[in-house]
Amino acid sequence: MKAIATFQQIGEEVYRTNTYIQFGTSNQSLGAAVMLNPGSAKLNGEVRRKLIHTGSHTDEVSLDRTMKQLVKFMKATHSKLNGRLYIYNLFYVKNTISKEAIELFESLKSTGNYPTITRPSLNEIQSHPWILIGWGVEKGKNSGFYELEKKKWLELIKESGIPYFGVLSKDNDYYHPNPKGPANIERLQQLIQAFKLEIEPNIIRN
Repeated sequence: MKAIATFQQIGEEVYRTNTYIQFGTSNQSLGAAVMLNPGSAKLNGEVRRKLIHTGSHTDEVSLDRTMKQLVKFMKATHSKLNGRLYIYNLFYVKNTISKEAIELFESLKSTGNYPTITRPSLNEIQSHPWILIGWGVEKGKNSGFYELEKKKWLELIKESGIPYFGVLSKDNDYYHPNPKGPANIERLQQLIQAFKLEIEPNIIRN
């Protein structure tokens, strides 16, 4: 098991795209998760130096807290793991603090400094058996671009017809799968239960 991602240095910021967790050797999709933004996963070894020199590099990365939680989820819901769990984000600039990440994204978008990173195509989304939504319930002071991304993603997911799930808040938004502290154990169980109730009946298990 390992995680692979592409890092890009654009201006002052680092962006992480094309991320997936590899189980076994197959390149078949086991599922996908849509998160807020890349957190603390870093390039291993001297690859960071390559990024500085080339501006873009794809390689194995260390698993961050959220990735480790997703691995626990996958092991609890799949008897056989041979394929990839793909990780998408509402936006791709790295920042470990959600509120600051949203503010940074809003600033980059409003000033025209956010790079052109498009959402996946409908065909790509339809290659996944299911989608976990876990972009969190954080709100920014000015979050128009952030809220628009959530809306566009939900439209894309619904149009795809792919089964999707997550843990909903009272405001009908999707909790992050790995909150800090003891709540992360409860959240994992909530996700497992949601998967078994909402997803398993709708997909053909390998």
